[in-house]
Amino acid sequence: MVSVTSVPRGDTDTRNRTRLAIFFGQAGVFPLYLLGLVAGLASGAAMLPYTVIKEVNPPQFGGTATGVINFLNFTFSALLGPVFGGLLQRISGGAQPGLAHYQAAFFPLLFGVAAAIVLSFLLKETGPAVQHSLAKS
Repeated sequence: MVSVTSVPRGDTDTRNRTRLAIFFGQAGVFPLYLLGLVAGLASGAAMLPYTVIKEVNPPQFGGTATGVINFLNFTFSALLGPVFGGLLQRISGGAQPGLAHYQAAFFPLLFGVAAAIVLSFLLKETGPAVQHSLAKS
């Protein structure tokens, strides 16, 4: 396992592997290109809230609804960065954080992912099939 403190300054490949190990688990478990591919494909899901928020609101409020979701995304991104930085500092006791510290600091985010998955099943279907059946009735 590579520790953050043992990485030489000039060795960018080792530093990149360390970053991947911090965020995705132990280094060397998966090929790096596979982790990058999965992360890239999964990042496309970031656009789903915009689609959902626009579909569940009347057409005249589509732009406002999209602006609100955009505001929320940027606001929480700006506010939660320092929160997790402080949490990471508290967990590591002010020392140089290692893999275990990062895993402990970001572990609560897994509950948010689980909640998002559960809540996604509660969304009403607004696709063409539903619109077509509503038009018939």
